[in-house]
Amino acid sequence: MICFESYVGDFMDIVGEDPKFSPKHISLMLAILYFFRKQGGINPVQVFSIQLRDQAKIRSERIYYYCMKDLKQWGYIKINPSFKPDVASLITLREIGSRE
Repeated sequence: MICFESYVGDFMDIVGEDPKFSPKHISLMLAILYFFRKQGGINPVQVFSIQLRDQAKIRSERIYYYCMKDLKQWGYIKINPSFKPDVASLITLREIGSRE
């Protein structure tokens, strides 16, 4: 089970030291965490890409997908995209310690 407060703190500790994170990556991850908390801390998070883009202030779809791909490759999330306009994607937050 993921504790929201600990996860945010651990994540911010990591991004402060890791140069590969851009402000867009951080904003997108915090948007995912926002919806995680808003949905009662239930993993996976059900969310539409437009909701994440709006919350993260990312206008470009290309940049959004680039950042999502990075977060997935770096081990922070797993994603099950819906590819349907009326069905939300499922994003699973991975434990910070289980990224390797």
